[in-house]
Amino acid sequence: MKKISLFFSVFTMLAVGLVSAQTASGPTETAVAKPAEKKPDPAASWGIKFSGFLRNDAYYDTRQVTSARPANQGELLLYPTNVSLDANGKDINAAPSFTISSITTRLTGTVTGPDAFGAKTSGVFEAEFFGNANGNENTFRLRHAYAKLDWKTTQLGFGQYWHPLFVTDCFPGTVSFNTGMPFQPFARNPQIRLTQKLGKEVSLILAAISQIEAFTSPGSSTGVALGASAASQTFINDAVIPNLHAQLQYKSKSFLAGAAFDYKSLRPALKATSGTTTVSTDEKVNSTTFEAYAKLTTKDVVVKAEFVAGQNMYDHLMFGGYLAYGTGTNITYKPMGVTSYWFEIAGTGKKVIPGLFFGYAKNNGASATGAVASYARSVAAGAASIDNVLRVSPRMDFVAGKFRFGTEIEITSAAYGTAGTDGKVTGTTTSVTNTRLLFITVYSF
Repeated sequence: MKKISLFFSVFTMLAVGLVSAQTASGPTETAVAKPAEKKPDPAASWGIKFSGFLRNDAYYDTRQVTSARPANQGELLLYPTNVSLDANGKDINAAPSFTISSITTRLTGTVTGPDAFGAKTSGVFEAEFFGNANGNENTFRLRHAYAKLDWKTTQLGFGQYWHPLFVTDCFPGTVSFNTGMPFQPFARNPQIRLTQKLGKEVSLILAAISQIEAFTSPGSSTGVALGASAASQTFINDAVIPNLHAQLQYKSKSFLAGAAFDYKSLRPALKATSGTTTVSTDEKVNSTTFEAYAKLTTKDVVVKAEFVAGQNMYDHLMFGGYLAYGTGTNITYKPMGVTSYWFEIAGTGKKVIPGLFFGYAKNNGASATGAVASYARSVAAGAASIDNVLRVSPRMDFVAGKFRFGTEIEITSAAYGTAGTDGKVTGTTTSVTNTRLLFITVYSF
């Protein structure tokens, strides 16, 4: 570090000396005869430029739903809630709901500045009024804070941005703010990301990722094995190893395809107890995820598709998680799997843009029976759990200048049954369906 500082000090003094020498000698004859053309000053464009949108959502649900945020009847709808019968056999959750909300209004700042380390620099800052937890909606919260260094064939990124499993060039363009949940992995994370071009159209993406905010994994709320489930970034932090990601992507003007592999390790508890005996435990739950996607762009339509075979996808706002096994101080864990598919086709018009989304997700449970506790979303060993979710949602966007009207009919069905001690649902299931009628207005700036 001292050598680097010394280098820059010497470099600065030399530069100042050269400038002073040029000034002292006065203009040359060539300079007088032919004044140098004034080049645009790139510094004039450095700084931050703001953009964003004012968005209002109005939606009607035919029954109660489970949402990632807000907790009930929220914009981030996942699936309809299970049947809950009252004393007279009536389904309590068959009650409709109507909501109007503007909390998704967003502000984005695009940052530019001078080159550094021989690379172009840029960044993005983005925030909205969604809040960072249930109960504090309407408060300003950070979405992205991401800086990049771009060389000719290499890019380094640092900060909070989309998890690489959320491919920014290939995700559902739904009117609904849920953007294809729970079929599309959805998370924003602090990370360090390397993108290396292997050719004109092929890139390799490598990332080391942490967790924050709503995109965290569950573990013991007490720090003791088998404690009550609570989501926190603590459990990935205590595992020490960050979430590791590798992705290979092909991208041309009209076609995009890629495949990704993701590895995650959690330490759900620091200690375990048996009677009056307490011991330290470093038992971890390790999980892997595979993702493949493709996008085709033609003159008239854009077609997108994605397949995910994931484990412990709770932090990506999908159902499932992991199970705990054993007793006393001998506790182990196994991840539950989920398989999801989604497909979308949309028009390419500039004023009227139709689209159709289809998604399906299946709970695959864990690889062993005998679980004694569940750390999961909507799946519990030996209790009512989700088996699968299916969605069809046609939409239509109307655009005029910076103003957009969007409408969508989102039909989501969830099949519920009783899960065994491996988290898998077998036997009879009950399907419940919610239809969300959605209308939005978006004024971009």
